[in-house]
Amino acid sequence: MHSKRFSAISPEDYARAERAQTVLIAKRRRYNRLYMRSWRADPRHQAYERANRERWHYERKLRNSVRIHHPYLDDHGEPVCGFCRKSPVVTRLSRLEIRDCAPRGYVEVRVPYCGEC
Repeated sequence: MHSKRFSAISPEDYARAERAQTVLIAKRRRYNRLYMRSWRADPRHQAYERANRERWHYERKLRNSVRIHHPYLDDHGEPVCGFCRKSPVVTRLSRLEIRDCAPRGYVEVRVPYCGEC
């Protein structure tokens, strides 16, 4: 003889469980919001966050300045599109670039292009 181990959930039970879950989520969000407001209002935490933000900023600047950046190459040294910096190069386009030392103020530059962006 077969017995049902799991009974089907009625639509009323499902709706009740869904409402209970939305109430629980709303309560948790309200608690988290109030907790973070009080946490951010603490001057010690404000100073801590400011110091972290400043440290992250200068670390990022140092990383970017130390890294050798070649134009139109990705991190692996492969040529990429000069506009989107993602796709591989298909062709090269001519663009004008402003230069003080150029006779007319502009110089023609060949930029790699993926053909999509």
